[in-house]
Amino acid sequence: MVKGDAQLYTMEGIAAGLIMLLTTYLVLGSTAVYTPGDTHLTDMQLEQVGSDIMKIMDTPVNSTASSMLQTILANTDGESFNDNFAVNYFNNPNIVSTATSFGSNRIRIQATVWYRNNASNTVMSYPLYSSPGITENPSAEGPGVRVTRLVHLPAKPAGAPGSMDARPQEVLVEVLMWQV
Repeated sequence: MVKGDAQLYTMEGIAAGLIMLLTTYLVLGSTAVYTPGDTHLTDMQLEQVGSDIMKIMDTPVNSTASSMLQTILANTDGESFNDNFAVNYFNNPNIVSTATSFGSNRIRIQATVWYRNNASNTVMSYPLYSSPGITENPSAEGPGVRVTRLVHLPAKPAGAPGSMDARPQEVLVEVLMWQV
């Protein structure tokens, strides 16, 4: 004759085993990393480098100075933007030596400044810089990444379109980068 205690221990053991199996299944199933099929490692690296460069360019040397990016936008100087973004930072020998897949002859950039027009209550843009030889549709040349940065402008830039307000405002600097 089987005693009730033995049956209880057996059922408790089976329940504990099922709990351990379920816990193992959940732990192992949750550690899988799913990545989108169209995301490539080089595109993520390109985006990170571009984001870091925008952050560096928007960091002033002290609390009273304007950042390099603010100065470039205030003068609407696309060539200076390219010199600093692509030449001085992106193709810096220290960066290129660690990421040999990047280089000035393979990367194209297109920078655009987005602002809000209070008169018409619309968002408008003007081009800041485009790499030489790009087409109207850069996405046709290959997959690209987009890097953005909000920048405070204390006044309207000298070469900005007439539709831009003269008041201090935040503008969005958008840089589209792609490899050719």
